[in-house]
Amino acid sequence: MFPLAHAWLIQRLVPAPMPAHYLGCVWPDMLFESPLSHTESHRSGARLVEAINTLPAGPTRDEFRAFLMGALSHGAEPHGFDWYSDEEYGGRPASERGYAFQQAVPLAEDAARACGVAPEQGWWKAHNLVEMAFEQPLYLAMPSLGASLADACADEALCTRIAGVLAGIFGQPADALAGAMRRFPSVVTFAPATPRPQAETYAHQTRLKHAGSNPDVAALESLIERAQAIIAPTRDEYLATCAQAVGRMVSDTLPDTI
Repeated sequence: MFPLAHAWLIQRLVPAPMPAHYLGCVWPDMLFESPLSHTESHRSGARLVEAINTLPAGPTRDEFRAFLMGALSHGAEPHGFDWYSDEEYGGRPASERGYAFQQAVPLAEDAARACGVAPEQGWWKAHNLVEMAFEQPLYLAMPSLGASLADACADEALCTRIAGVLAGIFGQPADALAGAMRRFPSVVTFAPATPRPQAETYAHQTRLKHAGSNPDVAALESLIERAQAIIAPTRDEYLATCAQAVGRMVSDTLPDTI
């Protein structure tokens, strides 16, 4: 899912989220110029839980626990929001993958063309467009979601402290991890009042990931609008199902005693 959906979810799980919750809920996607892989950031939940037990009681541990709750809510292992978006949803066959991929099938060919990438990459690009289709409605309903994320990412002291803990877990330089956090707002949008800024941002992401690509911003904007119409009948049910399932997982994985 994209940033505002992750912020929406953490607000469903935590009565009064702190900046560390918001930072954690988008941290797995802070991969531009990061030393970590997608697998490391999305499937290391158990590793992060083990690590918190090595921290002494006090403010650092409390802050990292909040960050960890956010990260768990986002990832794929254990099953956070991205599991249901990317990997499996609704009892459908594994080949159909998660909700965003299921809904993206009609858009795959056009998505590849709009992004200027090979046809076999179209389904992946289309699933991103489906995920983006959640962002504008959530932002219009709750503009504070974007502000909360922006404030967390702009808190350099927070990013430095969290990066210091993560450096010990992953064996990577803290400066590199903190740098990826600081860069994140430049490759996403926290205020998608219309699909246009999302299309522009996704075109930028595509150019960064695919050398030589020439994304069509207007076509991407149209595809996001099509995706909004496709998910409209099932969007609210999907969000409610994910909130319930992820809430159970976080409670089981990160009990109050940790």
